[in-house]
Amino acid sequence: MIVSRAPLRAILLAMLLLVGPVPVICAQTPSDTAAVILSVARALQRDGKIEASRELLRFLRSHFAASAAARTADSLLEQTPGTPPTGAGRNGFVTFNTLYGGFLGLATAAAVGAEGSGEAGAGLLIGAPLGFFLSRAIARRNFHTAGQAGLASFATAWGTWLGLGIQQVFDIGDREFCTLDFCSTSTSDTAPWAAMVLGGLSGIGVGWSIGSKHEIRPGTSTLIANSAFWGSWFGLSLGRAAGLEDDGLFTSVLAAGNVALLAAIPASKAWRPTSSRVRLITAAGLAGGLAGLGISLIANPDDDKIAFAIPAATSAVGLLIGTAATRNQRDLDSPDGFGAGANALVQWRDGFHVVSAFPEPAVFRVERRDGSLKTVRGVRLRLFDARF
Repeated sequence: MIVSRAPLRAILLAMLLLVGPVPVICAQTPSDTAAVILSVARALQRDGKIEASRELLRFLRSHFAASAAARTADSLLEQTPGTPPTGAGRNGFVTFNTLYGGFLGLATAAAVGAEGSGEAGAGLLIGAPLGFFLSRAIARRNFHTAGQAGLASFATAWGTWLGLGIQQVFDIGDREFCTLDFCSTSTSDTAPWAAMVLGGLSGIGVGWSIGSKHEIRPGTSTLIANSAFWGSWFGLSLGRAAGLEDDGLFTSVLAAGNVALLAAIPASKAWRPTSSRVRLITAAGLAGGLAGLGISLIANPDDDKIAFAIPAATSAVGLLIGTAATRNQRDLDSPDGFGAGANALVQWRDGFHVVSAFPEPAVFRVERRDGSLKTVRGVRLRLFDARF
């Protein structure tokens, strides 16, 4: 596994600051280690070593996410000036925006009423390369966590969807013609595309602005995106079960999705889940929803309301089961929750895994010659850990 050099430099610097004699080692909790890292980061800030302090704070936040020290690290990072030179999640961000650039080129051509293949080809020719180079430049300059890049990508996609939804609900671009006592509506072929273009561009601006100014954990961006998806699904299924159609159904989907998105923001701060746990919960919800769809197909109810209500109920049950089943989940995104062994060189987790292990700043109990114990600071490197 390749380890980025900047965090490693900071950890090695911490080793030099913390190393001491360790004749006798006693039990130490992950919270103790997190507290030591936090104190060293603060000392580095006081000494003017801002970059090294920032790397330690980021290491603390990502490897000990459930600790009180990690929450303090969040605040310190917001107050620390400058942008770190290293990053994560940029490749996915660039890939997404390359594809989105191609879509934006096609959508722009459709929004201006172009119908020929030449205009569509020009849209792809311009949009995809522009999306690649522009997103690459912005990611290098502004994003240094997977959470920031993930949130920016989600904001772009969500803005595109909101643009289309608002256009459909308010019938923007449609025209009504009346002759005598008869009225008809002419729907616009270009208005939906124009709405998606404007919504997507707005999402790009909002996502890049928020992502570049705030430290965002990967679990936070994943929770927000997945919550918006589930809110939209329940808005669709429950709205259809309630008999809503057309604009009413669109309104239900938009409202539920945005309510779930907004609720996920404070929930992520209080819950602090890892990305992998959120994805596992979503997988459980999808399994429940597909099982409900299977039940609907087998039962073949005459009423469409029941056909939508069944998968909505089973997907909700799946989410609850997934949340309960992953309550004690441990993964490399959150070693504080994973236990001390998450940073071990060789690990047993349903099979052996060899990973890059960082030296950890630590506190130890050292026995004096008179038999009493004193606390000293040092460094430890875990070689093996197993969970059965």
